[in-house]
Amino acid sequence: MKIEFLNPGITDADIRRAVSSIKTGWLVNGEYTKQFEKMMEIYLQTPNVVLTSSCTASLHMALVLAGVQEGDEVITTPMSWVSTANVILYQKAKIVFADVDRNGILDIERVKEKITPRTKAIIVVHLYGQMADMRAFNDLGITVIEDAAHALEAERDGIKPGKGLACFSFHTAKNITCGQGGAITAPRYLAELYRRDGVVNVNGKRRMLTLGHKYDLTDFQAALLIGQLERIKESHAQRVKVFERYEAGLDGFDFPKRIGKHACHMFTIRVDNRDKVRERLEEAGVQTSIHYEPIHLEPFYREMFGYKEGMFPVAERLGQRIITLPTYNLTKRQQDYVIKEVKKCVSP
Repeated sequence: MKIEFLNPGITDADIRRAVSSIKTGWLVNGEYTKQFEKMMEIYLQTPNVVLTSSCTASLHMALVLAGVQEGDEVITTPMSWVSTANVILYQKAKIVFADVDRNGILDIERVKEKITPRTKAIIVVHLYGQMADMRAFNDLGITVIEDAAHALEAERDGIKPGKGLACFSFHTAKNITCGQGGAITAPRYLAELYRRDGVVNVNGKRRMLTLGHKYDLTDFQAALLIGQLERIKESHAQRVKVFERYEAGLDGFDFPKRIGKHACHMFTIRVDNRDKVRERLEEAGVQTSIHYEPIHLEPFYREMFGYKEGMFPVAERLGQRIITLPTYNLTKRQQDYVIKEVKKCVSP
């Protein structure tokens, strides 16, 4: 049996809507963009959602809107995709990594140890769909930026992502996708200004008011997202079932525990001899991935900043052992096959 790692839930109706957007000739910031932004505002119960070209763009915009400048410090996790840290460098600020807890979430006690008078913001990652404890992080009195790329459907302690500066992803691997894309919850005027090169229309003319970037999303990508957001309750329920079957079938294995409403974006297990296990699963037709190996041990970060093994031991231990299993709408037969092959490759 062949089990692919990704299988986006895009329907023929989604494709027809995207084609209809293209046929209008208005390919950027059109009616579908406005419609999706409004739908997402309702879904997240937040007043301002602005679509962007990627979650990376959204994170960069969030730092700008938070006033992060050269010489400031931003605390974040080493357990994420590299862009979570890269955007701090875009602002010529200093990255301050703090270690994670055993679920891979930024450890607030380690964060407290890293706070200095130069700390301008904290980027918290809701990893795999698990929200961090936002009540605790917001109580620190420092601007918190949510990297909610994995957590559109999540909720914890009655809090959804997006009550402050939050950034979302519609990358091809995400629960709803347009290939590449993102969104930010932020004051609309400033976010729209920044995503369009700092330019506004005044009396039929374009005027640049500030330094911005070209961070727009195309309208046909927004059109592709609309149906997926309309179906998000059903698709999330399906993902919950997938998680529950993995948790039952892999009982005794080491995997993150769910707290609150989990977005069920990625199901990971932690095993010894990870690379060998992945090779065996690939031979059995089961595609897997790794989310993530720590950012500070990437070649660029080692060479530029001198990071070494042992600096963030929890993140490093997780990064050596993580395997991400297929988590889309698998059939029971497909998932039973994945579970069987995992058990053949490794004992819990």
